[in-house]
Amino acid sequence: MGSCILSFNCYIYTTIMLSTLLSSASAFTKRHTSVAVVRSRLSNRLSSTTASEGVDQVIVVGGGIAGLATAAALQNIANVPKIQVLEKSSHDSFFQKEGIGAGVQLGPNGLRALRAIGGEELMQRVIDSGSILKGNAIYLPGMSDPMMQPDTTEEDSGLPQVFVRWSVLRSNLNDLLAPAVDIQFNAGSDICGYEVAGDGSLNILSESGAAIASTPPASAPTSLIVGADGAVSKCRYWIQTGQSDIPATEREKVDTFDLVDTGRINLKAVVPKSLGDSFEEGHTYSYFAPGGGVACFAGPAGDGHTYWAISIADEKDEETGQVTQFMANKGQSDLNEVKLALLDKISSLDTDTVKFASDMIEATDPETIYATRSKEAQNIGPSLATNDGKVVLVGDAAHAMSGAYGQNPNFALEGAAELATCIRNNGSIESALQKYSSMRVGRCFEMQKRSAERAAKAMKGGKDLEDVSAWIHKWDIEKNE
Repeated sequence: MGSCILSFNCYIYTTIMLSTLLSSASAFTKRHTSVAVVRSRLSNRLSSTTASEGVDQVIVVGGGIAGLATAAALQNIANVPKIQVLEKSSHDSFFQKEGIGAGVQLGPNGLRALRAIGGEELMQRVIDSGSILKGNAIYLPGMSDPMMQPDTTEEDSGLPQVFVRWSVLRSNLNDLLAPAVDIQFNAGSDICGYEVAGDGSLNILSESGAAIASTPPASAPTSLIVGADGAVSKCRYWIQTGQSDIPATEREKVDTFDLVDTGRINLKAVVPKSLGDSFEEGHTYSYFAPGGGVACFAGPAGDGHTYWAISIADEKDEETGQVTQFMANKGQSDLNEVKLALLDKISSLDTDTVKFASDMIEATDPETIYATRSKEAQNIGPSLATNDGKVVLVGDAAHAMSGAYGQNPNFALEGAAELATCIRNNGSIESALQKYSSMRVGRCFEMQKRSAERAAKAMKGGKDLEDVSAWIHKWDIEKNE
């Protein structure tokens, strides 16, 4: 079977909703002086039509992977001259070297998207900064020894699967941006609406109605807002409801709008420590408790770092029906307490096979532990843009999925490349956004369908299982244009 790691993890992760994420290192202290060279090479390689005159002003809401990738793609592929990025974190947090963000599993589809956005140099730089996966060791209930699954991704597709620290990927994307790209820090957390003002500018508004960000007067016809504000997305609210403002009565509900809680909490971090000599090089290690209540995962994340993730299911009292969430009574603000509770939970499994996970947790600075509920978008589409063509979604804002397949960052990179290509190749914003929506919504629905079908067969003991990873990995922007 091709790409066994991802194929097997597709089944396992769907069963337990385990997010495969990491975190950490690399400063954002410079931007490459070769931006013009990269843009020239990309233009020569990717341009099949004349550049669109539809967009020349963009405001990107969110400076994570999706936001920075989209800013870089619009700059390099679509030749958009003026881009603003609203990032809610502080300047110091944005440039923090360790303990920032989650983690990234990149497959051939994500690597091809990086190549489209920043050229062969960017793709290779990211590969070199991570760990190429060679296989997965999986402990299932009742097994004393792990089941070893080789990863054949590179053999099957020509490109590997790579685990890379989240901050390393974000740093590389940030370095692609020209100095003219304006990143505004401590901005965007209080957005509430948008408007085309009387002077023809496109404004993003706060709850008080003040303009948080604006394009120049008379620029609205060629301006666009890109919502890259994550799964809890205010921009998605505008698109799903058809409203350009979030009413006061709805503002407290935005955190749960159009989202489904899948009943698990995921805790993760990256540790500047390797798994050790007793572990197979380039292999990830997974343990799944009987009943699927707890899942443990650890794997190499480049440069002597290890990523770990623990997924814990909510517990339901069969008599009363009451549901209890991990740490619900104690809260999660005290990360020292979270670490101790997590170690107690792992210890309660009463098996030495999870020692790889407990060792990594012991070595973790509590302040770097990232905890999040597993959530999915209730609806994807039918359109990823507002009817007036002023707002479009990318990343988790467009297609929030559980981390079941580790595809969230890959799909964010795909979407960035496809949005920029659609804008470049179409003569109007409206036609570009229509094309982009049709490409992304269809792929996301197809992935969910195939994933669900394969998981259902696997749960029933089916042997002739579709290799979902082969379909995922074959995405290629140069063939999809």
